[in-house]
Amino acid sequence: MKIRAHTLIAGVLVTLSMACAQVANAANADQPSPSSTVLPEVPDATKPTSRQKQGILIDADTANEVDDLHAIVRALIHPSFEVEGLNSAQWQISHYATPNTLEDSQRLNEVLLALLNKSSIPHPRGASHRLYDWGRDVAQHSAAAYHIIQEAHKTPEGEKLTVVMLGATTSLASALLIDPTISPKIKVYLLGTSHDFGRRIWRKRDFNCVMDVQAIEVVLNAKDLEIHIMPVNVAAAMVFDMEEAKQKLVQRNDLLNLLYRRWGDHIDGGRSRRVIWDLCVVSCLIYPQFGEEIRVTTPPEDTSREVYVFSSIDGLKIREEFYLALAEYYNLDLDGKRHEQAGT
Repeated sequence: MKIRAHTLIAGVLVTLSMACAQVANAANADQPSPSSTVLPEVPDATKPTSRQKQGILIDADTANEVDDLHAIVRALIHPSFEVEGLNSAQWQISHYATPNTLEDSQRLNEVLLALLNKSSIPHPRGASHRLYDWGRDVAQHSAAAYHIIQEAHKTPEGEKLTVVMLGATTSLASALLIDPTISPKIKVYLLGTSHDFGRRIWRKRDFNCVMDVQAIEVVLNAKDLEIHIMPVNVAAAMVFDMEEAKQKLVQRNDLLNLLYRRWGDHIDGGRSRRVIWDLCVVSCLIYPQFGEEIRVTTPPEDTSREVYVFSSIDGLKIREEFYLALAEYYNLDLDGKRHEQAGT
């Protein structure tokens, strides 16, 4: 989100203060009970048990857009995910960049975790800038990069850590440069590039790729790395309506109010409809039936191999499921009103 720095910082500080108070007051409270809302059935193999959850790590330029918050929240409330970390990412070379895009993203990550009473999830900072242009070591040695390395090595034999990249791939690329042995231990889902499926032409001119042009090349060239790509021309089908969001989110609780408030905080906050890009990555990871993946050969300038590319998504189902998931988590009815038995 290309936002005004003073708007972001003021809003985040107020929200963080409220969030911390909420967490303290709710420390001994029971978790919200499930409602009767029916969600799409999760395949039995992915249903959580005491010893079986899918480990994922999220890396997001949260302060850049409206969509990051939706995707992060959807992942954090999914019961089959064991979120191993929420990394912050930079978008410093954008024309709309604030003075410290990394720190703005970091603060928003901390707000989201606090509002969901999940501040115990590691939330390391990424790099404040893209990869270095030249030298023997071009990696950005950030806490986020080393966290990816650590979690990859902790992953049990025969399994892979799922890394969800919602912004520039700086942290993942740095991790791969620092320790190439993690490559076969990771599968990455990323939003970026565009693809003309008819002419089989790749482009890397989208925002996420441009924010670190070296990093996306490192990722595409990483040997044995399993890659799933959501091209931006496919993700464009993920459209939300502002009036619907207002009806569903406003005056429910601090987190849902924050999701809606991002529309107005954005530099083009007057839009009545908006693409919620990042949500489709997380939703298709949860429910593969919401998208179609095909194998595509990498761009000709990169190491030749096949990667998984989403060729289509069902934006309507993704949007509907997002609101249903919030209703389930917060015990809301489908009109967005809290059930009386929830007590508030």
